[in-house]
Amino acid sequence: METKLDPHKYEDRYKCTIRGIENSKISTRNKKLIFRFKDDCVRDGLTKARIIKLMDTMKCIAIIFDKDLDKVTKRDVQRFVTYVQENEKFGVWTKAAYKVILKKFYKWLKGNSETYPEEVRWVKTNINKNLIRLPAESGLLTEDDIKLLINNAEHPRDKAFIALLYESGCRVGGLLTLKLKNLTFDEHGVLINVIGKTGSRQVRIISSTQYIATWISNHPLKNDLESPLWVNYGNCNFNKLMTYDAVLRLLQRLFDKCGIKKRFNPHLFRHSRATFLANHLTEFQMNQYFGWVQGSGMPATYVHLSGKETESVLLALNGVKIDKEEKESSLKPIKCPRCDNINS
Repeated sequence: METKLDPHKYEDRYKCTIRGIENSKISTRNKKLIFRFKDDCVRDGLTKARIIKLMDTMKCIAIIFDKDLDKVTKRDVQRFVTYVQENEKFGVWTKAAYKVILKKFYKWLKGNSETYPEEVRWVKTNINKNLIRLPAESGLLTEDDIKLLINNAEHPRDKAFIALLYESGCRVGGLLTLKLKNLTFDEHGVLINVIGKTGSRQVRIISSTQYIATWISNHPLKNDLESPLWVNYGNCNFNKLMTYDAVLRLLQRLFDKCGIKKRFNPHLFRHSRATFLANHLTEFQMNQYFGWVQGSGMPATYVHLSGKETESVLLALNGVKIDKEEKESSLKPIKCPRCDNINS
């Protein structure tokens, strides 16, 4: 059986979440209900990450209700939803998560996991698209920012990681769980097999090819294709899987060194890449590349955020002449004229 990589340390967090519920002040009855709910979720094949989220949220919901969950009435639910909607500390996604998980729990508790009971059937969980806030264009990473980060990274692993995090547009979890066997080099660059939230997909990598090749040539476990692509190289946890916390430390160090003042997290690289590609790929291609389900509204969101192609079409329709020049990526690699290999 293939060993799954766990860069987010979900196994430890799972046990910690259980201990947190056991030691919490919620009623014994609610603890039993949440753990029964958890056990059924395990049997249904939900991921550790999802079950952690469900347990954590149900503990918070139990605290807010301040009564046994199996005695909650429709009026209690109405008061709860009002509290969530009016809470300014909760973002739009947090509010939606509370309501989705509340309905899932009561569907399990009172609806035999088949139907929503009257207490929660009325709760709306959709998100108003007008409330979705992506980073402003000024807060996105430019290709010049990416080059600066790569050039200031001192180790081949860090150069390759930054380059691939941006070019692939992958969620950081999908990137950190890559193994050496998931990469295939060809005449165009690299194909990576990524397992994401919506399943596995292949992502074509071009501009990051040389950085990846250099890192793999220096990889301490390069002869074992089952090894993680990203391992630690320092004195701490040498050759062990690079974790999400290690990524945060790397980004903090590089952003400080480069003097980039933008608010950042690993997902900003995905936002920035999606905004850049929105002007170049169709919605179908965007869904394929970023691992969104077909029919997702996410490509349209990024097209709206970039907005530049709409402006150029409107200017042309009104007789305003513009220099229509396809701008190439500044990260575009160079092919060696002798060997035809891709260089960064």
